[in-house]
Amino acid sequence: MKTTLKSTYLILISLFLIQCSSENKKDDSSADNIKIETVNDNSTSNNSPSTNNNNYSSNLKIEDMTGDDEFIERPKNVLEESIDEILAVKNKYRDIENNDGSIYVVVGESTVIPSNKNGFINSRNIAFAKALLRAKMKILGIQEQIITTERKSEFISRFKDGNDPDLSKRATFLEKVGKLANQSVDKALIELGMDENEVYSMNQKQREKAFADGYRKQVSSCVVSMIKGISVVKVAEGERGRNDYEIAICVKYSPEDQSLASNQNDLGANRDVQNSEIVQKIRSLSSEKLITMMGAKFYTDENGNRFAVGFGQRSVRKTERRQSTFEDKALDQAILDAKENLSNLLAENIEAKEIQEDIEKATEYQDGEYNVYREDNFSRLIKSKKKSIKMSTMTIKNWSGTHPVSNSKIMGAIVLLTEKNSINFNKSSAKEKIKKGSSNKTSKSKIYQSEEDDGSDF
Repeated sequence: MKTTLKSTYLILISLFLIQCSSENKKDDSSADNIKIETVNDNSTSNNSPSTNNNNYSSNLKIEDMTGDDEFIERPKNVLEESIDEILAVKNKYRDIENNDGSIYVVVGESTVIPSNKNGFINSRNIAFAKALLRAKMKILGIQEQIITTERKSEFISRFKDGNDPDLSKRATFLEKVGKLANQSVDKALIELGMDENEVYSMNQKQREKAFADGYRKQVSSCVVSMIKGISVVKVAEGERGRNDYEIAICVKYSPEDQSLASNQNDLGANRDVQNSEIVQKIRSLSSEKLITMMGAKFYTDENGNRFAVGFGQRSVRKTERRQSTFEDKALDQAILDAKENLSNLLAENIEAKEIQEDIEKATEYQDGEYNVYREDNFSRLIKSKKKSIKMSTMTIKNWSGTHPVSNSKIMGAIVLLTEKNSINFNKSSAKEKIKKGSSNKTSKSKIYQSEEDDGSDF
């Protein structure tokens, strides 16, 4: 009987926990369930539901960096200065829509894995990808965004002195049953191994408040759009010290590039472009220059033809056997990364949202205790929807090199977007021609910037 009762209580408690878990799956909790905001006709409606705030605590240690000379200047700041100088000559500016419709933005991201640890190169690729998503979100925000705001302030004063005789009343039957049930559940929890003090603390009555002063504000920014022709025009990266390797990128949008990306047939390089001087110069780029060239961008050859090139790179795993296999694997991954970058240059469907919430509460209880509680919450959710694009490409260069900071071996590839070729593998009569072709903390480093190579679109 005792075992049956214990099992029954355990089932009831499990069902309760499952119910609570399902209620916590709400909108904007991850990039997969972004709540897309819409503008109502009555944008100042007062019918928005109030939100219950869960307690939040953090053990994050905040250090004072004032006067710390271990950090060097951020690569992002260096890149911004470099871009501003280039744009000033053309009477253009960052973060705005210029007279010709072009937009330039600079975004930086730090790698999760430090530059002196295994996996740094792949973490660097991921930091670049996150920076590119943020840059596209920023460009969409310059065009148009939906801002949603909500805030409230509460001030309650309720001081008491003495005992109120009207609060004394006879307990009802349901209250007695509820008390009995609580005692039975408490006994079951203790038998299941929960600490008695923890069970008793759960039964403490909520203390009466004498004074409460609270404020809550929430603001969100939401952008949703298909975006085409966003190219990476310049990259800067470097180790700042204290395990902070930052990679910064400058991306460009223009109506011309958007139109070009929308028509892949015109953008794909034909035979003349493939044999052009600019493509040959791209083929001859050294590994030192190629290390800072990431993503995909547009070029213009000596005859005025526009074309697109994608770059990819991967680290090589060091092994005691079959090293060639892992070098080939890294190269195949680099080629696939370059093709992905070309695909994202052509089109990407972005859903993005930033949410900021500030909470402050000051409470004084009837027993005289005073408490201050605050929250500073921020979320950035970005999702690029799944897509499939048919494209014809050719790898124009495979390369290997060593990263100047981490000394990691890199396999890289340059992939050219080409016009649709005439090969048809479904026709048996078609003729095919085959051509062979130390300390846990990192030390600061210099900042490496990509150069403006010939034909590069800026």
